[in-house]
Amino acid sequence: MHDNHDSKNEWFASWFDSPFYPMLYRHRNEIEARDFLNRLHDFLQLPQDGTILDLACGQGRHSRTLHALGYHVVGVDLSPASIAVARELASPGQHFEIADMRTFDLAQTFDAVFNLFTSFGYFSNEADNVRVLSCVHRHLKTDGVFVLDYLNAYPLPDHPEELQSTIIDGIEFQTKKHREGKCVVKDIAINTGERVLHFNERVQLFTREDLTTMLGQNGFTVEHVFGSYALDAFQPAISPRCLIIARKS
Repeated sequence: MHDNHDSKNEWFASWFDSPFYPMLYRHRNEIEARDFLNRLHDFLQLPQDGTILDLACGQGRHSRTLHALGYHVVGVDLSPASIAVARELASPGQHFEIADMRTFDLAQTFDAVFNLFTSFGYFSNEADNVRVLSCVHRHLKTDGVFVLDYLNAYPLPDHPEELQSTIIDGIEFQTKKHREGKCVVKDIAINTGERVLHFNERVQLFTREDLTTMLGQNGFTVEHVFGSYALDAFQPAISPRCLIIARKS
């Protein structure tokens, strides 16, 4: 399902559709996804044979794990390349759509919506981030659950610039992660041996309080906040994640 939102000039449109994006993040593998989602499955106790929307699903690694746990899964992502891979690997009970998370409109509601691995806060215009929450709310059943897996923003304002270099399949990736205003930015230079390509990632820095307020103003009640994929308690100074479990109010 395509929509009319013009996102072609936004940073994520070209980067997420690039073949280099899945190369750089290939360490985010099926085993990691399975362990995390098994814990969520046990904790949430969603209805058996329930329905889940995997929002910003990428190539569908979370969707595949959720489907293996017994759910009917719909995945939505802006990247045609990612959706093509997800569809190729899909089983009956999985469905994938190309759509923008700000404007998607599916003909069903879900027991839960999962937005995982910091797939929120991509937009410099706060109204766009609110539109995401509005779309999520509209697609949830009464008392449906929203799982928002976001970075922990508290340590980042004082975090030093972080430089990394790695070679994957003969291609050199150089990344520079730094703060820029109210965003955390990762500049990515890719040397293929024939040319150097440049991309960037840009995510708004929302604290737990920011996210709780946004969710509350858009029809959600926050029930739990965890600080890691092991579902440890959230500790602002040291937790790697800000994993929020909210319910449609």
